[in-house]
Amino acid sequence: MGNREVIRDANARRSDNLVHGDASEGMNITLQPDEVQVCQMVGRMRSLIARGNGVRDAKMGGQDGSEADVMGMMAEYAFAKKMNVFPDLGLTPRSGSADGVMASGKRYDVKASMHEKAHLLSTLKVNPDVDVYVLAIVHSPFVDIRGWAWKDELICEENKKDLGHGVGYALSQDKLRGFDA
Repeated sequence: MGNREVIRDANARRSDNLVHGDASEGMNITLQPDEVQVCQMVGRMRSLIARGNGVRDAKMGGQDGSEADVMGMMAEYAFAKKMNVFPDLGLTPRSGSADGVMASGKRYDVKASMHEKAHLLSTLKVNPDVDVYVLAIVHSPFVDIRGWAWKDELICEENKKDLGHGVGYALSQDKLRGFDA
C-alpha cells in the first residue's frame, strides 16, 4: 500500500465530530506558544498578501484587519486541530474559499470573534465553496468553538441583520448546533 492509500485509509477511519462528536469532550482548545506564533506569522502574512493583491477586507467588526486575520488564523488552526485535519497554512491571495475540509469532505469556514456573546456572521456574498460555518471565540491562547450551522441555516433571508457594521447574515449562539448533533 502506497503513502497516498495509507493516508486516504486513515482519513476514512477518522471521525468527523460534526457527525460523530463527543459533547462531553467540549470544544475548548488551548494553543501552545509555538502554535500561537505560527498563527500570528501566517495571519499577518496573509493580511499583507491579501491587501497587497487587492483582496477586500471583508471583516464585519471594527478591529484592525491584520489582528482580525491573526484571530481568524488562530480559530482556523484550533478547529483543524480539534477535527484532526491539517490546517490550511497557504499564503496565496484568496477571497471566499473554504478554510479547510474535514475528513468527511465537508468544507468549513471558521468565523472568529473576541466577544463572548458573538453571533455567527457572514457577509451577504454567498460562498459556494462552504458547507458548514463554525463560530469560535478567541482569547489567545484559548479558543472556544461555540457551535456550527449548515450553510442554508445561516444564509437565509430571516437571518439578515445589521449589528452595527453593515447588513450580513447572523445567527445567535443559541441557534447554533452543538458538536453532538
